[in-house]
Amino acid sequence: MMNEITFATREEEETLQDLFTGYGMALAGDIEEHVLVKAGHKVLAGAMLSQIDTNLFHLLVFAVSKDGHHQGIGSQLLQELLKKPENYCRTSFDGVDETYTVTTVAKGDAAPFYQKNGFAACDFSVLAYPFDEQCEECPDKQDCKPVAMMIECHQYKERK
Repeated sequence: MMNEITFATREEEETLQDLFTGYGMALAGDIEEHVLVKAGHKVLAGAMLSQIDTNLFHLLVFAVSKDGHHQGIGSQLLQELLKKPENYCRTSFDGVDETYTVTTVAKGDAAPFYQKNGFAACDFSVLAYPFDEQCEECPDKQDCKPVAMMIECHQYKERK
């Protein structure tokens, strides 16, 4: 069963930052733009999804706490973000078409997780600016082994 996904608050900023730091990442913007999964007061996972265009979203950061590993929490959170991405973006465009794309950059060891959840590796040129260039000058690129990834999603629309 999925714990509730909520937008993060200032009170959770340090905890979420610590979670991302454990994976070599940082908060990707204002704390209130991030979503998280909690069990009681414990943060189990966090992410930030941004809407780039009407039919394009980018997952900037995504992490699951050690306590949340091997419980399906990461996959459940990711699938929920993919199912209704506009619900998890503080700034969103008016509406989303039935078909949309979600992109991300996975550290090499995270690529199998994304592939298990339907993403496919793609060329960095497929990503929107500035994500298409984010790894070009990074001194950690060789150790990080970044993989550009994307998934095309189809939103279910009820008939009236």
